[in-house]
Amino acid sequence: MPETRIAGHLIHYEWRGSPDPADPALVFLHDGLGAVGAWRGVPELIAARLGARALVYDRWGYGRSDPRPDFPYAFMQAEVAPLAALLEQLGVARAHLVGHSDGGSIALLLAAAQPGRVLSLVTEAAHVFVEPETQAGIRALVALQQAGRTPGWLTRLHGQRAEPLLAAWCQGWLSAEHARWNITAELPRIRCPLLVVQGERDEYGTLAQVWAIQAGVPGAAAWTVPGCGHTPHAEAETAFVEHVTDFLRPLIAVQ
Repeated sequence: MPETRIAGHLIHYEWRGSPDPADPALVFLHDGLGAVGAWRGVPELIAARLGARALVYDRWGYGRSDPRPDFPYAFMQAEVAPLAALLEQLGVARAHLVGHSDGGSIALLLAAAQPGRVLSLVTEAAHVFVEPETQAGIRALVALQQAGRTPGWLTRLHGQRAEPLLAAWCQGWLSAEHARWNITAELPRIRCPLLVVQGERDEYGTLAQVWAIQAGVPGAAAWTVPGCGHTPHAEAETAFVEHVTDFLRPLIAVQ
């Protein structure tokens, strides 16, 4: 089981595909309650179609990486340095990022902070500010947990750590301080091609997130996925793989 230590925490990672390690890599960043397994077979499918290698990993607190006690204000900004350190350790000088939800927000922040490292970016249901819809969706998760009905997929991804992870993450997102969180000022620093993906029925955010990202990154393309909620890569896997592959193919061809 490949793992490395980043900022004092043990981090689990996996490679998919086996092209030249000198080439840029696809890097997949899971959502706020996800892990490597949340991507299902999507990284392999996209990597195979593009003849690329893909990196998937569990952030600190998730899956098979070390647990964490809480999610303080600006926890997504705090993930940028560990992600950059992980890429350095694994020899990834340049990357194409695909990030879901919190992972999409972290991907935007890395692209803004280190534009020379990020060749392209796909966000799926990323947040750049806090909406009432996001808070309402998270409160619904809190209610399920309090009623003893924590979703089974959380246990499948995190085992015995599912319950404390859910409680800590929800507390962080629903804090009064986090309600003021906003990263739109960082977006104009992004220089790479960007595809913004959002389900039209996303239960954790609205198209205002897409519009804000496009306003901050002129030229960013957008795809609103019909009939989909917060997780297009699972709810519309075939279409998601096709769209992301079509977006990335010409960019990888000239890297």
